[in-house]
Amino acid sequence: MTLQECTHCDYIKNAPDGICSLRLASDGLSLRCVGEWSKAKHYYLRRYIHIFTAGMRLKWRNQLYYIDLFSGPGKCRVRETEEEIDGSPLLALNSQFPFAGYFFVEVNKEILNILSERCKDHQLGERIHLMGGDCNEKIDEIMSKVPSRSLSLAFIDPTGLHFRFSTIKKLATRKTDLIITFPQGMAINRNIEKFLKEEHSPLDDWMGDREWRQLYQKQLKGQRDEVVERGIIGYYRKKLETVGYKEVRLGDEIPIRSVAKNLPLYCLVFASRHPLGYKFWKDIAKIEHTGQRRLF
Repeated sequence: MTLQECTHCDYIKNAPDGICSLRLASDGLSLRCVGEWSKAKHYYLRRYIHIFTAGMRLKWRNQLYYIDLFSGPGKCRVRETEEEIDGSPLLALNSQFPFAGYFFVEVNKEILNILSERCKDHQLGERIHLMGGDCNEKIDEIMSKVPSRSLSLAFIDPTGLHFRFSTIKKLATRKTDLIITFPQGMAINRNIEKFLKEEHSPLDDWMGDREWRQLYQKQLKGQRDEVVERGIIGYYRKKLETVGYKEVRLGDEIPIRSVAKNLPLYCLVFASRHPLGYKFWKDIAKIEHTGQRRLF
């Protein structure tokens, strides 16, 4: 394929489960087809991993862990530019980031096999734990392997509403910072009317209850309070506080927008139990992926 063909590729047809069926990565293995906005997401993830490990490596020597609950194959190609980039697992598997252990979870067996092939000869291979299956069902196994005296970073990056709030409760049994891809534009806003009509919707599992429905009704009636003003994402942050994540701030999520149309797709929500984690997040968010300084 040429660059033009890649740019105008019918990726829904040619990338089943997100994996490109037409071209391989430079290492000869399959990769994920992604939109250009993924570069922004990975930019902030890399920056947080760097500041997190640099700031915590002495206090938590050999006790830092990385948890990636929707790992993917490890390599991506940006369809708008044909650029090949590392996915979240390979971003974290950098020798300058001293994690004592890595937990990569992937529900798709084919994709997990691709990631396994990429990791098999890695210099940090002995620290890698690959797990196949639904992360919501694997979380107990993961937490049983994470020492009680440890500090973890969990990256939660589903392609839809495939993550349950009950899983966050289990992550909270250890000291764990969270970076969550909150799909407000891509999965929630587009389907909110449909979810309201369902007896049990995916958004119920994502939010951990059905109370968001009452919030939506308040919005329709024009009622005003802090949570209503912030909508679904404000309600989600309040839920995070109930399981110990006090270092969450309304308005400090990082928006990720489509490059071509500048439409909101999702945002990165950060949560920590410690003020230092929040300081790290504020620091990495000061400079956008474009190089422009953010105004707070």
